[in-house]
Amino acid sequence: MQSENAAEYDDVLEEGRVNHQDRIVREKLDRRIRPYFLITGFLFAFLLVETYRWYMNIPPMPIVVFGLFLASVVFVAYQLADYKDHFRFLRLGKRGEPLLHDVIKLYSDQTGSSVYKNVVMGKQKVDYVVANQAGVVLVNVCDWRTPSNDEAIINYDDEQILLNGYRPDANPIEPLKNVKQWIENKLYASLGKPIDVECLVVFPEWFVRTPDEEVVVRVINPREMEKVLEERSSVLSDNDKTLLNYHIAKLINKNRNGNA
Repeated sequence: MQSENAAEYDDVLEEGRVNHQDRIVREKLDRRIRPYFLITGFLFAFLLVETYRWYMNIPPMPIVVFGLFLASVVFVAYQLADYKDHFRFLRLGKRGEPLLHDVIKLYSDQTGSSVYKNVVMGKQKVDYVVANQAGVVLVNVCDWRTPSNDEAIINYDDEQILLNGYRPDANPIEPLKNVKQWIENKLYASLGKPIDVECLVVFPEWFVRTPDEEVVVRVINPREMEKVLEERSSVLSDNDKTLLNYHIAKLINKNRNGNA
């Protein structure tokens, strides 16, 4: 009985989450997109009327209205191009972590990667640890709810992120930087060579603006995950890969037993 209630509660939460994202999409359509279509439709109708008047030798000429119509089309196309990623990210946010899990699973199947989920590394929780011949990838998923009345935009640098211009109480970048340094030191001591460790913070429901400068921890959206993983080059030999998997598993087991 208790498990049935828990399942029902989870269903309610999921339904509320989907409805929340749908409401954001509708609000963005109302505030950002529909006015442009209304204006363009009005100008197009005005263009037809003026063209008819011109054809019937009734002044004025439609050239001015036609110019305004073209200008409005260019403006609307620009706005749509600017906001199309926002809507795509919101749709991805409705699926959230399962989408990310599918990408990682597909990548691991194709590359023979070892994947560890929900582990502790260097006293920090890591959602995914992926190890293969390209090195190690650390992934944390920040399932933070987006505001219903704002743009849900992330700006970040190598030290901190800003959510719509505000600094959050928790900094998701610093923990992964600590894990990166910890695991690099452990692997170097075990393997005698540096291992590339890439850190990713994934925000399923947010529009992420990538900084121009290089960063230690990258903040991305789920749609970028596949591209980021595929860009990693295989630099380790089969023997080094086997050793890497062995020592990663060893570090994880030590942390589980509280001996690291």
